[in-house]
Amino acid sequence: MTYQPMDDYLIHQAPVPLSEVASDNPHWTDRFYFNIHPKDGSSLLTCGGGIFPNRQEANIYGKFSLADGRYWSLDANETKTERSLITKVGPFTFETLEPMKRWRLLLEPNESGLSWDIEYKARAPLWHLKPIYIEKAGQIIVQQQHIQQSAYYEGEVKFGNETMSVNGFYGGRDRTWGIRHHAEVDMWIWIAMQFDDRAIAGWLWEAKDGTVHYADGGFCGEDGSVSKRFVRIDPQIEFDGMTKKPKSATILFVDEDGKEYLVKATEAHKHVCVYYGLPTPPEGGYPANVNDPAIQAQIARTSMSNDKLMRYELNGMVGYGIFETWVSGDGYDKWPHYPPVLLTI
Repeated sequence: MTYQPMDDYLIHQAPVPLSEVASDNPHWTDRFYFNIHPKDGSSLLTCGGGIFPNRQEANIYGKFSLADGRYWSLDANETKTERSLITKVGPFTFETLEPMKRWRLLLEPNESGLSWDIEYKARAPLWHLKPIYIEKAGQIIVQQQHIQQSAYYEGEVKFGNETMSVNGFYGGRDRTWGIRHHAEVDMWIWIAMQFDDRAIAGWLWEAKDGTVHYADGGFCGEDGSVSKRFVRIDPQIEFDGMTKKPKSATILFVDEDGKEYLVKATEAHKHVCVYYGLPTPPEGGYPANVNDPAIQAQIARTSMSNDKLMRYELNGMVGYGIFETWVSGDGYDKWPHYPPVLLTI
């Protein structure tokens, strides 16, 4: 037990220092995530990660995908024994400039040729998802809290000899804390849609046989409004052949008053997608080219999840955003082409 600078703040919620948590579960994690994309869907940047206090580990990642097939995926890991107001791991830095409103995201120059300096500016209220609790075989595999928030971005991304301004790009973030044993989760679909005056947040979790564990979400408006809560999310997905990438979908949302919202999704650009799972380093260095069949085959073998940037239509409105699919654990019977990847995280 070590007393550290953050322990001087009156923010404890358990009789242990802030470097510890009230659970001894090794999968207890405190995490954040950001996605950044233009309003034409031609690129996608995601970054995030977090800490596992009981394992004293910090894991951070950054991913960048362009419509022409160029792709970067970077990871940084280190031992972490304390909390601080600034999270720095390897070349990545995440700093809260103004709680619930502004963050600074920094990737320092590195051997990949990809770097950025970006500011997140919230454009809508937080969406507080209901707590998520799932057991499997008598063991807790998920017990966590989650928020989502929509934003605009400013700053720039550098890749090779090119520089891209992200001023006016939109997207969002999430924050998650608690137990999440990734390798035991069978399936989820996570949604972050951005329209000009509002955002849609949503999360659906199902078991291998399609039993719904959890569904929640709703609208958050730039005018500060928050909608009724979704109690049902029903997606019908067309995948891109036998790959793990969604090509199109219809998503039915039903709120607690029974009101229905039907959203149509189509891929913005075939290759604007980022992948999560086992490391997939490009053999020829950065950037990887996902037009290459060998890279596509490697991704199909090793990814358990992807964030596909989609074009969304709702009641005449058009927007863009993330459609994330995840399969691990025992797999998911409805998607036989999406075999689980076994991890220990």
